[in-house]
Amino acid sequence: MGGAEKALVSLLKSLDSERVNVDLFLFEPGGILQKDIPAWVNIIESDTIVRDMTLEIRNYFGELIRRKNFLAALARLKITFQAKLGLSAFSWDTIKNFIPNVEGHYDVAIGFLEGFADFFVVDKVDADKKIGWIHTDMTGRIINLQEKAYYQRFDTLATISETCKKAFVEAFSYDRTKIWTIENIVLPQDILLKAEEKTDINWDFSKKNIVSVGRLEYPKGFDIGARAAKVLKDKGYNFCWHIYGDGLMRGEIQKYIKENSLEDNYILEGLKVNPYPYMKKADIVVQPSRWEGKSLVLDEAKILGKAIVTTGYPSVRDQIIDGKTGIITDIVPESIAKGIEILIQDKTIKSELELNCTREPNRNYQVIKQFYKMIGV
Repeated sequence: MGGAEKALVSLLKSLDSERVNVDLFLFEPGGILQKDIPAWVNIIESDTIVRDMTLEIRNYFGELIRRKNFLAALARLKITFQAKLGLSAFSWDTIKNFIPNVEGHYDVAIGFLEGFADFFVVDKVDADKKIGWIHTDMTGRIINLQEKAYYQRFDTLATISETCKKAFVEAFSYDRTKIWTIENIVLPQDILLKAEEKTDINWDFSKKNIVSVGRLEYPKGFDIGARAAKVLKDKGYNFCWHIYGDGLMRGEIQKYIKENSLEDNYILEGLKVNPYPYMKKADIVVQPSRWEGKSLVLDEAKILGKAIVTTGYPSVRDQIIDGKTGIITDIVPESIAKGIEILIQDKTIKSELELNCTREPNRNYQVIKQFYKMIGV
């Protein structure tokens, strides 16, 4: 349900099945977005060892034990303990020994997500051209020398914004002429149609309803959002901030909510397959992220014509013009709260932001042309 996965589905929907044949290799089949993959795409379901070795150990370690694959289980434990001890080990070197190659030969193979998906393409797929894809901002990241060497083995790379491209070039000492900027595809017709679906919305519309969508994990900043909600509550604002998503920080954030009596103001609504009806009904859409590559939520909010408050992580200005298509704040609770206050208090500013968002041009046609050029068709 992540942004990269949604972007991949939108890209596949935008491709011409008369022009390309696509096999989609899934580390784990059965995700909630799988039903949205076009019927002409051939899905390859991996051997379970790929899932068990690459996805979260807490979910799949037991599977390795049940299937008596003790060597693989021991390898995963070793990697986990190294990480807990802060040792900079390149875990793919261990994992790859347990994973089989993909059958057949391809003209082009693409790893659609940095990390294991990219490394998998380097080692496990036979193809004339190999492309890695970077969806995140590498600024400040400590890069393992073996990881750097892997990315040098690609014929070319794609990344989703100029900011991400610049950060990757600096972090990996990479030749920028070998990197294509291929923005995420967002399909307005899909979003607008899904926004009309009936839902179980039972909000109190006497309050200002704020919506955020994303994983409850550190980069997304929902713990900062909770503290911004406390600032707003302490100032006497009548609001309800709905968070759609789930993740590892749920317990920590829920504890803060309870300790600060925010149960009626900052609500963890859980994961929704279709968050668009909630975004459409919102008075304000907020993104409190610490960092992003290129946010799909912001593009989706613009399509829905919403007033946006977002933090000023490095790549945000690739999508939002401060004061024109959204309000960009510092990545601290007080600043986020101030951005929300402005939109609660000033209806004129809010209306102007909403109108400007609906006038944003859609670049999908140019993006697809760029993609075809990159893969050579």
